[in-house]
Amino acid sequence: MPRIRVLSDQVANQIAAGEVVERPASVLKELVENALDAGATRIEVRWEEGGKRLLEVADDGCGMARDDLYMALERHATSKVRTADDLGHLASFGFRGEALPSIASVSRFDMASAEQEGAGHRLRCEFGVIKEVQPFSRSRGTTITVRDLFAQLPARKRFLKATETEHAHLWGVVTRMALATPAIHWVLESDRSGRLTLPAVPVAGARLGPLLGDKLTALVPFRDGAAPWTLHGYVSPPELSFRDRNHLYLFVNGRAVRDRLLLAALASAWEGFFPKGSYPAAVVFLDVPADAVDVNVHPTKAEVRFREPQRIFPWVGRALREAWSGLRGGLASVLDLPPRPLEPELERPLAPVAAEHPHLWAATPPATGGHRALEAAFPRREETSRAAEPVPETTVRYLGSFDATYLLAEATGGPEPELWLVDQHVAHERILYERHFLRKHQPAVQPLMPPRVVRVGPEALARLAPFLDACAEAGVEAEPFAEDAVVVRGLPDFLMDRDPEALLADLLQRLEEIGHVDLDHFRRELNAELSCRSAIKKHHHLPADLAQRLIEDLLACEVPHTCPHGRPVIKKLTRTELERSFGRRA
Repeated sequence: MPRIRVLSDQVANQIAAGEVVERPASVLKELVENALDAGATRIEVRWEEGGKRLLEVADDGCGMARDDLYMALERHATSKVRTADDLGHLASFGFRGEALPSIASVSRFDMASAEQEGAGHRLRCEFGVIKEVQPFSRSRGTTITVRDLFAQLPARKRFLKATETEHAHLWGVVTRMALATPAIHWVLESDRSGRLTLPAVPVAGARLGPLLGDKLTALVPFRDGAAPWTLHGYVSPPELSFRDRNHLYLFVNGRAVRDRLLLAALASAWEGFFPKGSYPAAVVFLDVPADAVDVNVHPTKAEVRFREPQRIFPWVGRALREAWSGLRGGLASVLDLPPRPLEPELERPLAPVAAEHPHLWAATPPATGGHRALEAAFPRREETSRAAEPVPETTVRYLGSFDATYLLAEATGGPEPELWLVDQHVAHERILYERHFLRKHQPAVQPLMPPRVVRVGPEALARLAPFLDACAEAGVEAEPFAEDAVVVRGLPDFLMDRDPEALLADLLQRLEEIGHVDLDHFRRELNAELSCRSAIKKHHHLPADLAQRLIEDLLACEVPHTCPHGRPVIKKLTRTELERSFGRRA
């Protein structure tokens, strides 16, 4: 008797469901994607008990004939792919033909559809067995109802989380879908959140408030590139930050993704704009030709692979850095403490805040010593690089210093006078950094005597070797040595105390994360370290004229509010806050 047998369709579908149907939210994602592929302009979503008892998606798309209802539950049956060549330029969300049979095999499944008004059919299936198909009168479109998910699979059902958690994950899916499809009219209803209606709008920005809360309506739009390569979206200004990464939404060709390369580009872009331990909010849409990205690399299509990652990463990083560079954030109050650094948290889906939108709801050497050394440390403003002009309506006058570390200044021209406290070290650090980095400052290279041989292994050497020329541009002079090592012949002079082996390990880690060496990120880190070492230190008294010049040069920087490492440079105290602290105002 043969030991190898072909599995039945029901068992095969339940195995496939293990990859496609992880929880109710993954069911919802597949059903909504089918509705979008059908050309729907209106989508209604309803669920109960976090989708475990009921999950329903209704659309006004093209609908299906009676025979198509049967075919839709066959494995690898799809209307979206004809030949293998079609996989190279997919424009649809779905294409494998696995989702519906997988979902139907683990639930009580009902599908009603019509290609024209009134003339439709309804199919009923229970855990992979079709029970009946009958004529059914309905409007054009399709409604799919999923009940009792995993009811006959207790092992799978035990892995579902509490109803509140599954409810939140469902909101995470519809939030991303609705942000990516502003032209679609959405109706979202659940037994815990009530009913939310999202009329079609011209741009995704109109949905930031209803879906993400009024706080995120402060996100600022940006755009870069030209069709078919475009990058656009919304980013939070530097004064609006969060303690986790849960406010990052990434889309590639309209598809919500969790892509390591894009996340790494985003993280590289926000360096220096947000304090360490705090993160921005961003809704980023990347649109590229269909043949420039492969979406067939993950069972749930949550990840993608770019044909030219070496083109995508620097473009996304540069465009987002320019977006944040153009935002002069407001200053934090002295009374506000910066967010404490936290360990990165797992992605947590968010639900809209009903109360905020009730109308949508029903129910250089260090400067140390002497006035002359200080003069050298503070060049005249005409020597600085492409810095932005100071804000014209703000006039800042130096008053004095505290502890020979913090400069006190009076700022006028705004709604009310403000007292500024400026950390002289990080302010000087920001000025020097922008001069070095924006001019592509080439660090002085100090030869290693003798050169240092670092054994990295054959595989690591093969990955690192193509990027050694780029590393040399940043001051790290290295070349392959034998079949498994790199010989480091020189380092930037301010990194002479850095272990070359640790430096190469950092480069290899970046390669592992994003697929190539991010030279701009590396150069930023080097110049940030150079600026930190060269900046005037705390407890060093500045003459009044140099202190005034320091403040003026800081205001001329593109990013005056944080140092290159993300620490705040300026804190303010308004007259109102001061009067309240003295009991002069309620």
